[in-house]
Amino acid sequence: MGGSRTRIRLGFVVLAGLLLLALAVSFVIAPLAARLADRCEIPYRGFESVGPCPGNFAYPKPLSADGTTWEIVVASKDPKLIAGALGRFWAERGGRAITVFARGTSGTSGVVGYDRGVLFDRNGMLTFGICTAWRNFSSRIGEVCNDQLRFDVRAGPTPSMATSPPRPATTVAETPGKGQAFLTGAGDIASCTSQGDEATAAILRQVGGTVFTAGDNAYESGTAGQYQSCYGPSWGRFKDRTHPAVGNHEYATPMAAGYFAYFGAAAGPAGKGYYSFALNGWRVFVLNSNCDAVGGCGAGSAQEQWLVAELARYPTRCSLAIWHHPRWSSGLQGSTAEMQAMWEDLYSAGTELLVVGHDHVYERFAPLDAAGLPDRKRGIREFVVGTGGASHETFRTPLPSSEVRNADTFGVLRLTLAPDAYQWEFLAEAGATFTDSGSGTCHSI
Repeated sequence: MGGSRTRIRLGFVVLAGLLLLALAVSFVIAPLAARLADRCEIPYRGFESVGPCPGNFAYPKPLSADGTTWEIVVASKDPKLIAGALGRFWAERGGRAITVFARGTSGTSGVVGYDRGVLFDRNGMLTFGICTAWRNFSSRIGEVCNDQLRFDVRAGPTPSMATSPPRPATTVAETPGKGQAFLTGAGDIASCTSQGDEATAAILRQVGGTVFTAGDNAYESGTAGQYQSCYGPSWGRFKDRTHPAVGNHEYATPMAAGYFAYFGAAAGPAGKGYYSFALNGWRVFVLNSNCDAVGGCGAGSAQEQWLVAELARYPTRCSLAIWHHPRWSSGLQGSTAEMQAMWEDLYSAGTELLVVGHDHVYERFAPLDAAGLPDRKRGIREFVVGTGGASHETFRTPLPSSEVRNADTFGVLRLTLAPDAYQWEFLAEAGATFTDSGSGTCHSI
């Protein structure tokens, strides 16, 4: 009888043990297996590696018909969660070569911004970029980016910062024709982790005349060190003949102090970033499209009033403008309505050309009127030239007025200015085949 009771008690003990084991599997092993199954195969050292992918996304929306460009919403300000959400999105689509444009949401703290992740496979290399811009978040006004991290997806979790070998120089005309002047440059230029700026600097070495920049000259933040170490060895060799414009990356350093210190008087009055200069009978207006940094860009703002006064002071037949953010663009960043008043002022004065950057593409527009509609007789022709060497991006649906586009070639725009006419030519990096050229006559006002 006692043995039966012992066996019964032993049975209860075994049954209880089995129940506890089942609970352990349910509460520990199963979730662990689920977490292990949800692995982020992007080797992003520090918070991803090849472990679970943190971060969630919502509202995925295709931005291109072929499914290679998407927009998602990430309800977080944490760069780790943003990166994880981008990685999760990429992994769920089989790791195919895509570009993802992730934007933030408006919360109770008034946060409005976007985050950009660029993921694409080029010669076996994956570029995974994070760019965070929170406009009204505490004191962090401006843009903070890490989008120069590059690594080989086949090499494991350690990022590879190796750069491509320098490209051989291309051959271009070194001097303008009689009675002409060269104005050559681009925006979105120098990064210490890219050889793109070296490729475009090789072109500038062969082209005489004046050099311009269209902003975002030294990545990531336009610090004094980045200007010296990243911009200096390439485009910095032409500093004595450069007229620069300031970009949003420069303002990741408070008051764009690195930019103004590096270029000095050539950048115009410190803290303003707008000025004008004469070139072969033309007037060139360099403006600051970082509107929040200069008290706005709208009608009646200090900069807009200055532009109106300069246009009246220099009533030349031929003029052009340079700034960073496009008034019109089919790129990921898109058109910038804040510059509309400046655009209207330039149109009223008969300005021929506008050159901008910001979108890392090349795009040429038809001549447009004050409302952005075609005007072949006296419209402004805009060039987006964010091809200075930092990185490549892609396009959304092209605007109807867009005439030429390219998203995979570094290069510079050379303008040949005559007293009453102009020519343009896109000079591509060595080994590239894309080009664009044409000519026009200055308006008679």
